[in-house]
Amino acid sequence: MTYVILSVAVLAVLAVACLPVLRRLPHRPLFLTAVVLMALTVVFDNVIVGLEIVGYDEDLISGVRMPIAPVEDLAYAIGAVLLVPTLWELLGRRGGAS
Repeated sequence: MTYVILSVAVLAVLAVACLPVLRRLPHRPLFLTAVVLMALTVVFDNVIVGLEIVGYDEDLISGVRMPIAPVEDLAYAIGAVLLVPTLWELLGRRGGAS
């Protein structure tokens, strides 16, 4: 299984699970968070891949790079933008007011 297939599958499951909650939240903060997280991901992933701290099997990546790290690494940032606010909303309601 390639990283692209795995990333798309996980993001699809997250989207189906998270979008009902995310629709009720303000969209602008989510969008800005996504932009910032993806920018940070691009910067730091390129550093760690460029320094060879992390490596990828060339047969498992799409070959599209940004410019050193594979584009599939953006899936982590997108997944975080979907999952963290959803969990925050769901678990925050259960915890009640402090």
